[in-house]
Amino acid sequence: MALNLKIEQYEGPLDLLLALITKHKIDIFDIPISEICRQYMEYLESMKRYSMEVSAEFIYMASELMLIKSRMLLPKPEEAEDPRKELVDALLEHQRAQQAAQYFKERAEIYYDRFVKSPDELDLPYERKHDVELLLEAFKNISERIKFKKEPDDELFVKLSTERWYTVEEKNISTMRYLYRRKRAEFDELFIGLHSRNELCAVFLSILELLKANRLIIEKQDEKIFLSLNRTHKRDVIEEENI
Repeated sequence: MALNLKIEQYEGPLDLLLALITKHKIDIFDIPISEICRQYMEYLESMKRYSMEVSAEFIYMASELMLIKSRMLLPKPEEAEDPRKELVDALLEHQRAQQAAQYFKERAEIYYDRFVKSPDELDLPYERKHDVELLLEAFKNISERIKFKKEPDDELFVKLSTERWYTVEEKNISTMRYLYRRKRAEFDELFIGLHSRNELCAVFLSILELLKANRLIIEKQDEKIFLSLNRTHKRDVIEEENI
């Protein structure tokens, strides 16, 4: 059985050349062939002194370096290709392979004992059944029609301290009562007689909340937007008896 020995950490001649280039901070695109060839041969000679077998691929690379060195010494036309190009391309490709191998090795060390969990199927509690565009159109119409009196600057803070603030919860009740009595009403009707933007926002947020809870139905007919109670909602059937 043949014993396969590595020459230190170098598995091949390209490994050795890259190590020499890195150690001496040589530009891989402008390799001084004479110097790198000398260092390469010195390394092979040291292996022979320690009675380590030098594989054929290392010897073949030595002959290639000698050939490139001789071509660099000969005069060549300006348009001739650099004799080092093939070697540089091989070194760059080997360098990319080394970097990829190191990357995958690190990933394997981090993730080798991890397992991927299948995604859960979400049971969404709410499915939007109304058109958002209807809400945007309705609110735009309301904001354009309702004009609140602008208070002078010196009366603003007095007004804020005395103005009543409405909550969404109380507007939920008033909206449900109004629609229970009317059965069906235009969107604009719910904003008649409002006294402030605070109250307008409370009413609009109340409508959004009731729509999200599927307690109201919004629809468009003859260019008008209507709201009505969702009679299929069990909670509303019970509450209607007490409104």
